[in-house]
Amino acid sequence: RRQGRRSRATSEMPEPKKTKKKFGEFLVAGGISGMVARTCVAPIERVKILYQIQRGTKDGASYFAMVPRLIREEGFISLWRGNTAAVIRVIPYTSIQFASYEVYKESFNDGRLAAASSILAGSCAGLTGVACTYPLDTVRARMALQLEGGATTAYSGVADALVKILREEGVSALYRGMLATMMGVAPYAGLKFGTYEIIKKSMREFLGIEEKDLPAYLRVAAGSSAGLFALTFIYPFDVIRRRFQTHRGGAKYPSVWAAFSTIVREEGVVRGLYRGLSLNYIKTLPNVAIYMSLYDLIKLNFFSQ
Repeated sequence: RRQGRRSRATSEMPEPKKTKKKFGEFLVAGGISGMVARTCVAPIERVKILYQIQRGTKDGASYFAMVPRLIREEGFISLWRGNTAAVIRVIPYTSIQFASYEVYKESFNDGRLAAASSILAGSCAGLTGVACTYPLDTVRARMALQLEGGATTAYSGVADALVKILREEGVSALYRGMLATMMGVAPYAGLKFGTYEIIKKSMREFLGIEEKDLPAYLRVAAGSSAGLFALTFIYPFDVIRRRFQTHRGGAKYPSVWAAFSTIVREEGVVRGLYRGLSLNYIKTLPNVAIYMSLYDLIKLNFFSQ
């Protein structure tokens, strides 16, 4: 039995060169899964961002009231306005995150899916993705603010926003709030990937099946559960990240800790740091479920060994 168990574990370990050889395939699978998932949840994401950056105004009293107002004033398609900029960021982000996760996972634990190695690999993959794509995320937040009429500078597109932010505010403006983002992304990505692998492993063992035989609906369930679990712990960092990105000038929040203390003091924990959390749950459930499970399915069905 011990020999059979050892041979089975060995068969599940990817060859070191195989991950490097398939790096491009991991990039493609990650990009497609991220693009599909982001487009599906674009309306929820737009409302969430607008709600987060408002502070107790009449229009911001209920984020559910924003949906009919946006449709009435700007049309149904307006719910996807700004999605192009989001997808431009999401495709490279999810591509880099998933591909680097495969590399880190192999490097840290030789391909074995132990919980600790999956969490560590996920954390490093999340940080890698943020470092490479953060300026695009800043542009997306600025454009969402502009659509609500809260921006003092008009941007005609992603490239125009990048140029104007660089010219008027400097390079540092594109990376404002990145520390808060990384502080949130590291545990979030780690918990997300680690929990996803643990849940899938439990399902496989319970059903007595291999990874390739795990049904799609169980992958979806594992992805949504992992995303919701991780989100609960890091949501305050997401709120602070949006405040840094959309606030012109750095006087109000000179540091991440200052942002935490100011928001708690002026708005409270629930209405400040966890503002819009319920809407984020609604967004996270399908988003993480789609891109985590879709990445698996693309990798297994189109890039199978």
